[in-house]
Amino acid sequence: MALPGVAKGFDEGNIARIVVNKHFQQLFGLSTLSASALADAKGWITAIATAGAVFGCLGVVFITDRIGRLNALRVSSVFYLAGILGQACSNGNLAGMYASRFIGGCGIGGTTFFNDGSCAMMLFQSRFLNNSLIPSPQYLAEIAPQSVRGMIIMMYAACQQLGVVFGFWVFYGVHKHFPENEQWWAATIFQVVPLGVWAIGTFFVPESPRYFLLRGDYDKASANLGELDGAANQIAEERSIKAGSGYWQIWREVFGTTTNRRRFALIFVCHVLGQWPGANAITQYSPTILGYMGITGDNASLVATGCYAIVKFVSAVATGVFLVDFVGRRRSLLLGISLQIITLVYIALYLGITTGRSAASIDADGNALRASQGAIAAIFIHACGWSIGWFALPYLLTSEVFPTRIRANCVSFMMALHWAMSFGNSRATPSLLVAGNRYGAFIFFAAICIISIVFAWFCVPETAGRSLEGMDKLFAVPLHKVHRYAYPTDEDLKPEMRGAAPESLDDGEKDKGTTRHQEMA
Repeated sequence: MALPGVAKGFDEGNIARIVVNKHFQQLFGLSTLSASALADAKGWITAIATAGAVFGCLGVVFITDRIGRLNALRVSSVFYLAGILGQACSNGNLAGMYASRFIGGCGIGGTTFFNDGSCAMMLFQSRFLNNSLIPSPQYLAEIAPQSVRGMIIMMYAACQQLGVVFGFWVFYGVHKHFPENEQWWAATIFQVVPLGVWAIGTFFVPESPRYFLLRGDYDKASANLGELDGAANQIAEERSIKAGSGYWQIWREVFGTTTNRRRFALIFVCHVLGQWPGANAITQYSPTILGYMGITGDNASLVATGCYAIVKFVSAVATGVFLVDFVGRRRSLLLGISLQIITLVYIALYLGITTGRSAASIDADGNALRASQGAIAAIFIHACGWSIGWFALPYLLTSEVFPTRIRANCVSFMMALHWAMSFGNSRATPSLLVAGNRYGAFIFFAAICIISIVFAWFCVPETAGRSLEGMDKLFAVPLHKVHRYAYPTDEDLKPEMRGAAPESLDDGEKDKGTTRHQEMA
């Protein structure tokens, strides 16, 4: 099930509409605030869920290997449900809204992260891939065919954008069919629907065989996994690699080894830069930002934000299908950041020139009207650029560059960092828009993208298909020299990428191999 990915996106799309709902603002005392105080309150209401997700992400690390992947998802879903109900019942209590969104955020973070080196929770039947149960993009990265690995990992990320689509269009539906004083409540409570679908679905899929293998329960693992040999071999290898090393010993190896430090630094910067080009901020505050471009009125604003969500979803899917594996991670990133820079600069110029002008005066001026339409188009193109570039690349690189011995520690940290940066971005954007007189925020986002493209050009390699030896060779040089070896040679590629068929075992050899793995475990 990739559906838990909907939770993050649904919350983003839903809260974007709720914080500008007039009844919601009146009920929670926001309508009487000054512009700066209102921006501050919007920032906290929107961002507090991502702060909770940091703790949910870290907390689930300690229970997945103890109670299983499905039970961990169920526990996280309970937190998410508690947050939804708390928000719906807060009834004008702003402190209650903050607390409920934080609790719901803990559930969102918990539904998306796993301890076995994963960056997101994805459980679905293996009949689509090697007849195995797949718990996360990290696990997908290890078992999926190299030619489509990026596309498979992108499935979860695409579900996040599908959630954004649901969030915006559900609010459009309640706006059309519910009285104004019930709209924000109805849109909030509707989040129970996808939650119920995936919670019920957990009782119809088997537990991850990886969980049973880690516990040494080969009978149950065999029941859930037809081809046990490869997975058992992987588990035995990981245990052998990590034998005798505790949590802090692994961290000492991360920072005590030059190549590991370079890997860590690369992914750290990717997660920081990936969250600050403004795409998530535009999604969460799209009604306000599109209002700057002249889209006013509830119906027009709802349709525009809904269409914006669809563009992000379609471009995310298209990127996963056509670009990340067939064009490459590095080229996709450079293309996406370039589109973001162009569009952000245009938007900043437009807002700088038109700030202070009313929508009516812009409509009456033909040149200003065409510039406004260009700014709206730029917002949509910016969404495409982000989907092509920074949207999924941190997920992909995180799952690919760390060696097995340090992977779980590093990935858990990086995904917590991902949520922390998302919190900072969500919290800061309303204040940036006010303090920067609208256009200043987009100048800031454009500056981040300029830094990003310089960093990407010099430091981000093409990781698709690299062998372990090829990856080690890549990080044997300082990060600023990585661009010299950015694209792998034939020697750097894994055998299946060079056209060599992997060796297979006959049934007798597989049985012997399974026995050896059991003895090693």
